[in-house]
Amino acid sequence: MSTRTALGSEVELEAGGPTAEPVTTTHRLTYSNRLEVFIGPDDSVLNFLRPLRRLDGFDSYSVNLTRLPHPMPASEITATLSAAPGRNYVECIGSADVLAIELRTEEDGMPRRYRLGLPGERVGYPGVGVPNGTELLRVYPDEIFDAEHAAKVFATYFHTGDIPAGFQLREVLD
Repeated sequence: MSTRTALGSEVELEAGGPTAEPVTTTHRLTYSNRLEVFIGPDDSVLNFLRPLRRLDGFDSYSVNLTRLPHPMPASEITATLSAAPGRNYVECIGSADVLAIELRTEEDGMPRRYRLGLPGERVGYPGVGVPNGTELLRVYPDEIFDAEHAAKVFATYFHTGDIPAGFQLREVLD
């Protein structure tokens, strides 16, 4: 007899033996707005780096890490919760060597989205194009990262709920 974990791997259970501990999930990873995987505190930061290295900007163009409202057993994740847009997340868009990173959070009950960049002055129009499926996302040169740098941002957000220090945030208005 076997059962599936939140990441889809099977765990063997013996009939009449001890039951498996429920898998606790804390975050949802969404790949290019299609594939969702739920992860928890025991998962590895490699869960971020591998998919980030596979981004090509067109077929595979984003990775979104959304915090769930609270830690929960995988068995309690409903279709509604699974499909709901995240309220707090970090997301990267682009290809493995040209990525833009966004943070969505709430401040005083109001949603805010920010583009992450290195410190510096941003003047003029954000003229660098980052592939985003069939569209181009426009960013400043200091807002371009690669998969390894983005994985560090994702790992910090996963463990702390915040981004690493040293980034400049530029609010993105819809």
